[in-house]
Amino acid sequence: MTDVSRRVDTDRGFRSVAGRFATGVAVATARGTDGPVGMTVNSFTTVSLDPRMLLICLRHDCRLLGTVRRTGRFAITVLADDQRDEAAWFASRGRPAGTEGFAGIPHDRERTTGCPLLTDGVAYFGCEAVRTDPAGDHMVLMGVVRSSGLLRPKPPLLFVDGHYARVADGVRA
Repeated sequence: MTDVSRRVDTDRGFRSVAGRFATGVAVATARGTDGPVGMTVNSFTTVSLDPRMLLICLRHDCRLLGTVRRTGRFAITVLADDQRDEAAWFASRGRPAGTEGFAGIPHDRERTTGCPLLTDGVAYFGCEAVRTDPAGDHMVLMGVVRSSGLLRPKPPLLFVDGHYARVADGVRA
């Protein structure tokens, strides 16, 4: 029997190891006095059914976190597998802020929170922020889900090994 494990001690190596876990891709949004704010996240998970809660992780210094802290609301749109361009756009630090950053991307206001909702996604959640906890260079943002729904009947976009991916057709675990 051979030992196939290999220890990884660098930040880059850690990212590579963690990247083996496939995640969904979503865009988190908020609406502040400066207009809409959004960013791609893959650190999104449901937390509880009673009450309905979810969490995302955001860098301490991101605009979205500051806006959510001021407004107390945010929304999540789960992206479809044909939304790689939107995922890359909202992951780009160089994109314009405010309304200009949403130009050309189909979106509407989520009814409960007033936050932007990317209408070509597959699902959405409108949330009231209830807690933030420090976690290294990020903050864990928890929200109570005030609304949720389905958008388009498409497979979700995945991210694995540093690349966007699709759910394989007909594959069942």
